[in-house]
Amino acid sequence: MSKVEIYFTVIVLMSLFALLAHQYIFSIYEVEYKISSRVLYLNSDSKIVLEAIPVNSFGFRAPFRNSYTKFSIIQGKDLIEVEENNYEKGILIIKAKAEPGTVVIRVKSKFSLLPTEFEIKIVPNLA
Repeated sequence: MSKVEIYFTVIVLMSLFALLAHQYIFSIYEVEYKISSRVLYLNSDSKIVLEAIPVNSFGFRAPFRNSYTKFSIIQGKDLIEVEENNYEKGILIIKAKAEPGTVVIRVKSKFSLLPTEFEIKIVPNLA
């Protein structure tokens, strides 16, 4: 094989690898939601972290990608305090204020078809 054929073969193989990596490793196929707990206690230490995780075609977190996610509090807005609402990274951190109840959070990602709702119970700390 001549040098030109070797260079051409290497360029074609690298281009093919880059295309496959983009399609299967770096592209987001779905968004999974991870919630630390469905119960929030009425104390100052209790927090809930709701995170949107972009998943590639192999089922792992898509590297170098963010899941642009909007969190909307549908019910119980006056029962919680939002510590962090990061649209770009897809992270919501909440803690309870002072009274028990139920909070419903609707989560809509840029990469999902339909929104997902999470129901969180706020209960008194009975210890």
